[in-house]
Amino acid sequence: MHFPRTPSPRQAHPTSAFSAQHHPAWPHTELPAGPHWAHAVCRCGWADCAESLHDARVLARRHRRTAYTDVFYPGWASRISNRHYQADATAVHVSLNSEDHAWALADGIGDHPLPAEAAARAAATAARVAARDGAVAGLLAATDALPGLPDEDTVMVVASPQSAADGGGWDIAWVGDCRAYEYRVETDQCVQLTVDHTRGQELRTALASSYQERPDELEAYARRSDHIVTSSIGTATATSVGHTTTRWPRQRLILTSDGIHKPVPLRSITRAARTFTDSRTCAHKLTIAARYFGGTDNATAMVIDPAPEDIYP
Repeated sequence: MHFPRTPSPRQAHPTSAFSAQHHPAWPHTELPAGPHWAHAVCRCGWADCAESLHDARVLARRHRRTAYTDVFYPGWASRISNRHYQADATAVHVSLNSEDHAWALADGIGDHPLPAEAAARAAATAARVAARDGAVAGLLAATDALPGLPDEDTVMVVASPQSAADGGGWDIAWVGDCRAYEYRVETDQCVQLTVDHTRGQELRTALASSYQERPDELEAYARRSDHIVTSSIGTATATSVGHTTTRWPRQRLILTSDGIHKPVPLRSITRAARTFTDSRTCAHKLTIAARYFGGTDNATAMVIDPAPEDIYP
């Protein structure tokens, strides 16, 4: 007698292991010569390195067995435009047992190697600290990762999940004009969670009452100053950092550099969030949209999806 096969629950932490020459969390750092270095990575964003493929597989197996059920699936994509250097950077930090998570997106200020390195260094530091201590602590920790040179500066947005006791939503911190959106399925809207730290946004706020009947004129006037950021990692303090939180339930979170949200209309960001269910595909399509709408800046997007309820450890 034939019995139908019972479908097994989807694996929450699909992992893989492969040989590599760079550290998974610090891509600008080459690993020392000697062992046959290998990476172990997971779809949830966890990554580590080992001295052999065997050890990497052992790490991956331990991650699958000890990981918490609070799972997130990040995806990110980046596109260099009419620039000589890609100064955008992303970072993901997930602890071995998947208890701590954080994500960061940085946009280096300038078009040469120093801001590119600053963005990568700041993003990696912020994600690592934010996973344990929260988004604001992670962003402030990134200030110590930069040497303080005038050409090494970046703007950034950092996100981490809050505990149930703190509301169970997203914890967001930012400086400059990187943004965070949450796509809310019930209303089919992308809600902007951050407020740009730019001269243009200051003008919108200060002149809103004077231009109540002429909003288009105000927008045209303020837009000319949107490229002037008023805060950055190099100048960040506990009082100047932008900070916001959301409440449970967590929904799709989208982090973008200005190369995405300046050329791409909000309705198109919303359409991408609605249409592409895979976070990696959604991030890639947003970078394509930036080119389609005539964007000339480096474009980077990171999409973080809470795992569906039918995922099991």
